[in-house]
Amino acid sequence: MNRCTRPLCPDWLEEHWQEWGEEYRNKLVENGSIKFSWKSWEGKKVNLHLLPLLKEMTWNHCAYCDWFPMDTGTDPTIDHFRPKARFPLEAYHWPNLYLCCRQCQEKDDDHFSDELLRPDEEGYRFERYFIYNYRDGTIGPNPAADEPDRRRAELTRDHFKLNARGRPAARKRTLELFGKLSESDRVGLLPDFPFRFILSGEVATALAS
Repeated sequence: MNRCTRPLCPDWLEEHWQEWGEEYRNKLVENGSIKFSWKSWEGKKVNLHLLPLLKEMTWNHCAYCDWFPMDTGTDPTIDHFRPKARFPLEAYHWPNLYLCCRQCQEKDDDHFSDELLRPDEEGYRFERYFIYNYRDGTIGPNPAADEPDRRRAELTRDHFKLNARGRPAARKRTLELFGKLSESDRVGLLPDFPFRFILSGEVATALAS
């Protein structure tokens, strides 16, 4: 999970998110099995309006695992951090929406916790919460962190299955390729690599700001 900075909410979304959230909640009350469908705004689905902004926020990387590029196997979707079925009033709330690959989208929302880490929350840094294991490519809670931070890291790792679905092996391959670049090339090419949080902490943080 790489730190990012959220842009300002579009004016039109700020104006309508509560209204649209209430509308979705009322539909759920009437029929708990109804499927969520994005509202339309000015002739286009809301998610299509928001995807470019969310892509800009993460440099087109998945907000959770930092996968890039999100090609046919992991086409970008918009994730509701607080699950929309449990928190319908936040279905259109700007701080609740993140660019997400389809693999991270498969998380178990029944086990959602507000302790989960957000990549744009104040004070978030990968190294504060996590540590990377260069031997096997896994990530885990930073043993030097305090107990609440270690717990949040563990919950986040498990919720988004960050050590599953081939991610550890992919991190090792990425780090090997990145290490073959010259020092000057690393800065310019960093946005084109996945897993920026393990490649160059200071550079990645600066580019994501």
